[in-house]
Amino acid sequence: MKVIVLLCCMALIVNTGCRSTRSSRDSSVEASERALRTTVPVADTPNAIVYRTTKDFSNYVPVILDARHEHIVSYPAPTDVYYKGQLAKPTALENGYWLDNRGINEHVAFLSYTYEEYSRLEKTPDMQLLESRIMERYPLTEMYNCGKRDLFEDEVSELNDLVRKGFPGCERLNLPVPMTVTRGK
Repeated sequence: MKVIVLLCCMALIVNTGCRSTRSSRDSSVEASERALRTTVPVADTPNAIVYRTTKDFSNYVPVILDARHEHIVSYPAPTDVYYKGQLAKPTALENGYWLDNRGINEHVAFLSYTYEEYSRLEKTPDMQLLESRIMERYPLTEMYNCGKRDLFEDEVSELNDLVRKGFPGCERLNLPVPMTVTRGK
């Protein structure tokens, strides 16, 4: 086990120490491609998740639903709605895209609580109340995984470059579709 950890550390040192200069035009594409194909485990490093929604949910607290989008399976405590000491609102990118700062996935839904309201709660609301505060169960129109966030040198600028170029090197995530029930005559 120690040998594996040592080899991973050595690979990380070699990979970070052997950088070549890159043109600014291609740096965002290379960063996302590098981030997606890295084989060195990077613990607790979030991915750059870029998404677009049916309307502006940027001020509202996200939760994660089950695969059928019927019930909440993950939600934050009021103290968990921060990223780097600030409320974890998504970062605005070009063309209506957002960079996630909270840890969402394709099963996200948004509560009617704003980040400000939720952060001031003394305790986490019970599940019944949280479920009643879901505004939309299928809010996403697009979502991309652009690799590990720490591999971008100028994250917002490089992600905007990827947006303009159509997300080369990023993985487009499959979004769930609303399940409908058909009834016989």
